[in-house]
Amino acid sequence: MKFPGRTSAPLARFSGGVARNAWALSTVLFSIVIGFGIIHRSHAAEPEPAVPVAAQPLAANVTRLVEALDFLGASLPVDVKQSLAKAAQKSDAERLQQVLDEHALFIVELNPESRVKVRRGPARALLQQGGYTPVIVKVVNLSTVTQELRVSSAQAGQVYAGMTPLSAKRMQRERLREVEAKAANTNQFLEVEMFARTPMTPHLTGLEVEYALAVVHSRDAGKCEATIAFDVGGATQDLGFRAELPVLFDTQPAVRVKLRVRDDDGSPTTASFIFRDTAGHVHPPQAKRLAPDFYFQPQIYRGDGDIVLLPPGKLTVEFTRGPEYQRLRREVTIPRAARAELSFRLER
Repeated sequence: MKFPGRTSAPLARFSGGVARNAWALSTVLFSIVIGFGIIHRSHAAEPEPAVPVAAQPLAANVTRLVEALDFLGASLPVDVKQSLAKAAQKSDAERLQQVLDEHALFIVELNPESRVKVRRGPARALLQQGGYTPVIVKVVNLSTVTQELRVSSAQAGQVYAGMTPLSAKRMQRERLREVEAKAANTNQFLEVEMFARTPMTPHLTGLEVEYALAVVHSRDAGKCEATIAFDVGGATQDLGFRAELPVLFDTQPAVRVKLRVRDDDGSPTTASFIFRDTAGHVHPPQAKRLAPDFYFQPQIYRGDGDIVLLPPGKLTVEFTRGPEYQRLRREVTIPRAARAELSFRLER
């Protein structure tokens, strides 16, 4: 006989078993989640392991990398360069890697079969709109490959430098790229390539560890994701698309700054300008520019009323018009706005 409000013994045992099993399952799931969280945090906190390598050639490679970054107006912090110089003098390959790895955006590995895979380094994926930002690539070469290391992206288009704006506009095929991007349902806002000019080299050396430079340009400001891929030619992509890596770039917006340039008699004229931020970085980024500017020199040339894209914040500017004029220097502050204006008066 059953009474209202009471449960039969089998049903009670069943309900209790379900409750106990549910509690046990939730405990296990909670432990797994916490465990994964600890693993993730510990993995993120672990430094990049140093790879055994001969110290002298690695020190030479790192020295050339530092020179290239200085050349491109994207110098490493002074304390970092001092640490690298001391490690190079002591032939400490492990210390060289420990210091420089913190500033690497990509870690590229080549296995003994020359398959390429890539993963993120500790550096921030920070770009500057309207300019080319150098980023450090650590290459761990477990093969004997000395081929050219190449970088590409589905969100990238072609890049050109050292030509007139009209020629660049024609060769970049802007209208065709718009049609191609629409057909592929992708937005080509990025431009990437390896920096292989002196003092860097176009090919890998075959050393177990070396560092390379890539230059990245973003057309758009803000956060944008792009898939970055590396290869050394042929079918070198590792299985499972591990040669490709999605990266969320944070691109700082550029300000359109109109320059008012007056000669010593007050008439409009043209002058050369070198803009540097507090870290000594040249703006616009120097790696690749269009005429009349050149990638191999820090100055740009602008006439009265011309526009230059600059990052917001404090900058130091040097300006002159040649050997007959004084080289003047002053500090300016670029506001966080869409447009700004700066005035300069030359002195003979």
